[in-house]
Amino acid sequence: MKLLINIFLIILFCYPKKEEVISIKCMVEMIEYRGEGAYFSISIINENDEYLKTIYVLGTDKTWFSEMKSFWVHLKKNNLFMDDDFYPLIDGISGPTISGGEKRILQLKIPKKLFDESNYLRFETAVEDKGYHTNDINVSLNENNMNRLHQGNGFIKNIKIVLPEK
Repeated sequence: MKLLINIFLIILFCYPKKEEVISIKCMVEMIEYRGEGAYFSISIINENDEYLKTIYVLGTDKTWFSEMKSFWVHLKKNNLFMDDDFYPLIDGISGPTISGGEKRILQLKIPKKLFDESNYLRFETAVEDKGYHTNDINVSLNENNMNRLHQGNGFIKNIKIVLPEK
């Protein structure tokens, strides 16, 4: 019996617990523009402007990630590369680019421990030959900022973030 209890305790403490997350829906609407689709990253940033976690990336061709300059610096500084082709070791690569005038609904998973007023979501956007916006939209991670519309400063016209009903 003692052996079974010891085995159970070893299993309990050796396997990492699944991270609790808050799933939110985010509707993204792009401004009207002609040209290539926008690459963008959605990251959780702390009050010291440090990346805590990248939760979503639109754009699957890794060669263009360097166009998102702040995101790229974060990848390089933290050695988040798997190979010489700079394939990033992030779990947020989620789909193709989004073009001018399009809308898309994204499912974002935010670690519960990071859902804190001192942290915010950074929407960073870049379009080939058109520009780059480090802070296209920043949204503080608190319940007051959820369930409302936020205006973009660059390629994103607006976003609406919706928390699930309790």
